[in-house]
Amino acid sequence: MTLLRCDLHVHTDYSFDANVTMEQYARRAVELGLDAICFTDHIDINNHRNTFRGFRFDERLNEFLRVKKQFEGRILLLQGYEMGEPHLHPAETAFLRSLQPDLIIGSVHDAAVLDGITDRRSYERAYDRCVRDMVSDGDFDVLGHVDVLRKWHDDYEEDFEYVCGTLAKCAERGIVPEVNTSSMRRVGVPPMPTMEAVARYVSCGGRYVTVNSDAHTLSQLDEFPSVRSQLPHGAELCYFVKGVLHSER
Repeated sequence: MTLLRCDLHVHTDYSFDANVTMEQYARRAVELGLDAICFTDHIDINNHRNTFRGFRFDERLNEFLRVKKQFEGRILLLQGYEMGEPHLHPAETAFLRSLQPDLIIGSVHDAAVLDGITDRRSYERAYDRCVRDMVSDGDFDVLGHVDVLRKWHDDYEEDFEYVCGTLAKCAERGIVPEVNTSSMRRVGVPPMPTMEAVARYVSCGGRYVTVNSDAHTLSQLDEFPSVRSQLPHGAELCYFVKGVLHSER
């Protein structure tokens, strides 16, 4: 099966900030003509929220297996997690690995190292450093929204060279960066990272990327499909099954 249209970052009602079921997503994905989607619900452990404690792992897996069987032959359904700051929580990340998910996304959401920083530029650079530390030391498959602050702040100032250095570290470690399109819901805002940064990643020896919606509602699923055609030469789409990378070719 040659997969061309995958959305590998999708939040269901097992995430604290979404209320869409797996079955609803699967049905919509078939309508859109997607080849695969991956359910990647939040696992966050920080000063403000702990979704690892009390997460309904068994219930979620049973529901996933039921829906996967229901849609067998129509779409490839995958299951994973979006782990916040996996390098700061190695034991919990190791537990997630023991569940044999298809993929783990590593993201910086609200790391404890950022608490108390009120100056915007200092916060942005501290965020950049935390992402770099995560890429250097974390156990995960896909780097989530490398410069997510672009999504939240109109006056965000990207440190382009630093972001590119982080993507180069991804290439070195075999971590796949996602092109997260959720920032594009604000008119005029590019995806995360930008195509220029992806091109630099390729020039540093990177090859594989994913293009993901970070959907929290049905309407957001694969919201900007044209982004795949905008990828720079040399960037190849991929997906994961049981942690093993598969390319579209």
